[in-house]
Amino acid sequence: MKALEARNRELDVDLKVALPLLAIGAAAGALYAPIVVGVIRQWYQDPVSSHGILLTAAAIFVTRRRWPSLRALPLRPHNFGFVAIGAALIVYTLGTLLGDIFIIRLSLPIALAGCVLALAGAPQLRAAGAPLLLLLLAMPLPAVIVTRLTLPLQLIASRVAEMTLQTGGIDVVRAGNLLTLQTITLEVAEACSGLNSAVSLIAVASVCGAVMSLSARRTLLLVACAIPIAVIGNGFRVAATGFLATWLGPIAAKGILHELTGFVAFVAMCAVLLAIQLLARARVRRAVRQPCPVEV
Repeated sequence: MKALEARNRELDVDLKVALPLLAIGAAAGALYAPIVVGVIRQWYQDPVSSHGILLTAAAIFVTRRRWPSLRALPLRPHNFGFVAIGAALIVYTLGTLLGDIFIIRLSLPIALAGCVLALAGAPQLRAAGAPLLLLLLAMPLPAVIVTRLTLPLQLIASRVAEMTLQTGGIDVVRAGNLLTLQTITLEVAEACSGLNSAVSLIAVASVCGAVMSLSARRTLLLVACAIPIAVIGNGFRVAATGFLATWLGPIAAKGILHELTGFVAFVAMCAVLLAIQLLARARVRRAVRQPCPVEV
């Protein structure tokens, strides 16, 4: 009889804890469900934002791989998590008042981090740091940043392409983002600015850092390397289009051949990024294996 009463008291305590959590979860779902749906829709409709699919899949993979270690950690809920949740709600409200969808979306990773800290504790938050950062990077860039970056990247790509074509013996005259060849004039359009390649390559570097369990320092270095690789690689892609247009005519600047050139260029960029990571790992291993000098 006493055991039954104790069991009933435990159920009452569980219900008292579970019901508020369910209410909070339902409120959070109603608040953020339209935001999540909008982000997913943009991932599929906007090429510049499509990297979010890869980053989200990587975040799920890393979380699944780390799940046993997460469960093994002791639960140490921290009240500061509620401060983070409150900050996320303030960011959400600010974004709503300003009509800025990016600020509203930015509050989602903050709210998730606050929930982990409030319900589980700091050890779990540190273990879940990589997936949360991947979700943060998965947020589509605001339109103002895309607009400001597009033109400078167009000019850099056209400049790199001009130098490459001249080195290859092709006569070319550049005027802004226009490359005038003997048989055709190529325009480095907004879609060919390289922003999509840069964002996607940064996503690949971030995924490599999370999946390979690299340190934060090495992951940041890999991301930093991804930016110049993408910018210069896109210039080489434009130059490749110029070479093909000189040899094959205008057909090289449109259609399947043009898409194939972009695909091959991005694969080459990924290969360079992976080679940098492998070389860095080999160098670290050699440094670890190298015996320390012995003083006599």
